[in-house]
Amino acid sequence: MTEKTIKLQNSQLSWLRLEQEFSFVLEDSFYWLLSNLEIHRFSFEHYPYNNFTKTLFVWLPLSEWSVEEQEKLVQSLISLAKTFELTLPPCKWIQVKDEDWSLSWKKSWKPDPIGKSILILPAWLDVPEKFLARKIIRLDPGSAFGTGSHPSTRLCIEALDNDPPVGQTIADLGCGSGILSITALKLGAKSTFSVDTDSLAISATKTNSALNDFPKNQLNCFLGSIEEIEANMPQEKIDLLLCNILAPVIKLLGPDFEKIIGNKGKLILSGLLVQQIKELQEFFLQLGWQVLEIKTKDQWALMVLNLDLS
Repeated sequence: MTEKTIKLQNSQLSWLRLEQEFSFVLEDSFYWLLSNLEIHRFSFEHYPYNNFTKTLFVWLPLSEWSVEEQEKLVQSLISLAKTFELTLPPCKWIQVKDEDWSLSWKKSWKPDPIGKSILILPAWLDVPEKFLARKIIRLDPGSAFGTGSHPSTRLCIEALDNDPPVGQTIADLGCGSGILSITALKLGAKSTFSVDTDSLAISATKTNSALNDFPKNQLNCFLGSIEEIEANMPQEKIDLLLCNILAPVIKLLGPDFEKIIGNKGKLILSGLLVQQIKELQEFFLQLGWQVLEIKTKDQWALMVLNLDLS
């Protein structure tokens, strides 16, 4: 099914690029798989007038991926497609120079309006005139995922846009590129406390904060998890916790959420598959939370909760 994998032959070529055409119905599943494998340098590209086929691009450090690991990744994609009774065409492995992969990443990025008032704008582009009235989120994802294109991220941005967090203190758990923290601030939040366990994500969040010209100490960013929010947050606790990560991680961290959220605070969970809603509802009900709202987009879901103090 695949072309021959590439061996480490040329020290001047430090990246492998996997190119895989696939049916559009697999996009969410491929996104989940790559994120679960902690592969963050990837993008999806579709062609004009073709609503059925997309191409997955994955950039892998050449020195870190053996032939066997390359084959395992391809087999994982093939196996996932089979669960949908789909067959993938042969993929391509291409060696690219160190500076090439970031240019390829940027090639498929366009201004992206979300909700009523948000525009995600690649940092290297000018604002199109028709979007001048929107709140502009300038973004360069660097090596961390979080461009606003994934349904789980769009659900979060739309939820913030529909109920702007004016004057609120925000925590962003698993901040990625910082897109949700920046959106919250653009919509009137007082400050954010953003954490991620990936150092590349922290670097990207700091870069994107600077691109959007936030005052010092408005977007606070730390390497780590919920314990870093607890150690650095203001005394009055958090008004809104944003958590756009996968369900197993949410369940692992969930019992500690009430440590950082104030009595009237809310929790927005995303990164959930639709079939995981019932399980998460029951889990948080046992922890004393109540579900206020559920939204879905494609196969993904978002839940808004608060602590049930009745």
